[in-house]
Amino acid sequence: MPYYIFKINPDQTTEYLDEAEKYPEARGKVRDMRMAHIKDDGTVYRMVFAKTVGQGETLITPGHREERIIGDD
Repeated sequence: MPYYIFKINPDQTTEYLDEAEKYPEARGKVRDMRMAHIKDDGTVYRMVFAKTVGQGETLITPGHREERIIGDD
């Protein structure tokens, strides 16, 4: 399963940006994106390990933790 990289905008909308097969590669991409983003507007860059882009987006969506099904790890 790949690591999916998302941008979470200040209005809490998510935007798929990229993916990487290995953790160090994904971590490096996210760090580079964070360093390149110079505005302090509340934008967040995150990566998530998931089967699909859709599942990854669900996992990083704010409020997802309250909707988790027990055993849905």
